[in-house]
Amino acid sequence: LLGPHMIGVADGVGSWWEGGIDPAAFARGLMFASRNSCTKLKREEELDPAKVLLDAWHKMQISRLIGSSTACLVSLDPHKTELRAANIGDSGFLLLRRQAGSSSMVEPALGTLDSAAGIGAAGRKLHIAFRSPQQLRAFNTPYQLGRAPDSGDAPDDRFETPQDASLVRVPVRPGDILVLATDGLFDNVDEEALLDLIEGLLTEGSGTGASPQQLADAIAARAKELSLDKSVDSPFAILAKDNDILWGGGRPDDITVLVSHILDRADARAPPTDWAAVSGPGEPPPELLEAEALLAAERLAAEARTASGLGAEREEEEEVERLEEEARVGASR
Repeated sequence: LLGPHMIGVADGVGSWWEGGIDPAAFARGLMFASRNSCTKLKREEELDPAKVLLDAWHKMQISRLIGSSTACLVSLDPHKTELRAANIGDSGFLLLRRQAGSSSMVEPALGTLDSAAGIGAAGRKLHIAFRSPQQLRAFNTPYQLGRAPDSGDAPDDRFETPQDASLVRVPVRPGDILVLATDGLFDNVDEEALLDLIEGLLTEGSGTGASPQQLADAIAARAKELSLDKSVDSPFAILAKDNDILWGGGRPDDITVLVSHILDRADARAPPTDWAAVSGPGEPPPELLEAEALLAAERLAAEARTASGLGAEREEEEEVERLEEEARVGASR
């Protein structure tokens, strides 16, 4: 939870282990930076995932922290019934919606997969209204934000920047379920199996039989179970075969899953106003803390210069006003 209307995930690229670098450090730093960017930007304007990601990436570049990560930030527009997202790489989200025939289902929404989802399919309670697009340079090589030990100050074309992010806006409805996750979920649980799992935890009607936390726990547990199963034909294995790579079974990987319910404003379950941002386990990297302290000092210095300049201008204006007043008094005599 990065802000009052924003959530996000980041997944460090595991191959950094080979160079003795903790892959989690960059991902953790990026989420801490995003949380702090939410706090700063909230004072200026409504939270935009693209702007938050850009501000967080800028801090990571100043920190010169080595590593790389995918990232997906999703926000609920507080004034419009839509999600906004910025995604780099193969983390992503699914928006699940109730099927036609449910009391909460109305006409298909523009900008979604409602019309093509086989609405009304026998036995289905949910369908996928939207899936975020993956960004891959090649098989198992996702877009990623990062920095290498030999990266200079100039842009490094081995990595992407926030300008490369996939930006989407998706209409939502009360009752929708948002599943945001790293590729550890999508590589091991296909969409039909995911729908089966979630539907099994839902009750009939517009309510749910499981909380978002319970849904997330169940989804992550199932993904972990399948990732260790060498007999399944996982989504990752199917994609590997499509790229002439021999792979059988699931793909062991880090798995992070966040689940959110889209609620009506009048719903009694509406989230409290006194929320607390959370940036996952672990402490922020010291390099990031140093970078943010440097930026804070620069910002304070700039504000002081501006205040000093305004003060000097005001003093000059007051001096002019004093001389003009003396001139008027002298003329009246």
